[in-house]
Amino acid sequence: MADYISGSNTYVAVGNKEDLNPVITNIAPDDTPLYSMIGSTSCTATYHEWLEDDLGEAQSNAYAEGFTYATTKPGTRTRLGNYTQIMERGYEVTDTQEVVQKHGLTSEMAYQMAKCAKLIAFDCEKAIMEQSSKSAGDNTSNPPTARQMGGIPYWITSHVISNSGTLRDFTPDLLNDALQACFNSGGHPGTAVMGGALKRTMSSWNGGALRTLDADASKITQRVDVFESDFGVIKVLLDRFTPANKVYVLDPSLWKKATLRPFKTLDLPKTSDSIRKVIVGEWTLEARAEKANAILADVQ
Repeated sequence: MADYISGSNTYVAVGNKEDLNPVITNIAPDDTPLYSMIGSTSCTATYHEWLEDDLGEAQSNAYAEGFTYATTKPGTRTRLGNYTQIMERGYEVTDTQEVVQKHGLTSEMAYQMAKCAKLIAFDCEKAIMEQSSKSAGDNTSNPPTARQMGGIPYWITSHVISNSGTLRDFTPDLLNDALQACFNSGGHPGTAVMGGALKRTMSSWNGGALRTLDADASKITQRVDVFESDFGVIKVLLDRFTPANKVYVLDPSLWKKATLRPFKTLDLPKTSDSIRKVIVGEWTLEARAEKANAILADVQ
């Protein structure tokens, strides 16, 4: 049974007429930078699939006049998939609480709607950053188990730069190692995502190897740092949901949030002298080229 937040309710003007996906994406861009940054697509089944193809490698390419044409059979593309995950947060307020005068707000429902939408945004970011496995779920068990999408730590397997669980100092060389691994696979990651402790470590490099730029307002609204690496300028994102002692080195253009059911506000049956609503939606994470990304692990 779902847990409901005490003293909360709906934002009727938004929830009843349009889906909440734009609201969820933009409501907390500072706290959900990656979810807000990556692009969107749609899916049509609870197991969302896509194809991944390698470009191939460069080779010496010179032929004499009158040469005979040669062809190469195309390789087999890789079929990948991720399960959709249902997310829900409920809220409730008594009919009396909605109509009494309140300090600081007019509608308890509107206030709680905004609060729950922000919490859903947090849940989305947490799923992307932390979920290291995926599951089809099981409706034959009692209670049923939920479907779960694989997040970034599930998808990135080719380039995990670790130290067998032993922590080492986070240095420019280690970050360049991760960037080089992606570069050697044809990738061009431009973003490094990390938590607060590692961000502070990075800020101390060389007495100021970072510089601050204004972010693209259409994607995230915070100011961000950039690091001039051996492989280009890297945007540094501070993310509270990044696992401890890890840095994600990403190309955000290769990640998509695929929506099966856009987030919407739904009315629940009236069973008491209160109004009950839920925000519910279903989506998954699409990883289009995991070799173009890396995880730098065991750093402090």
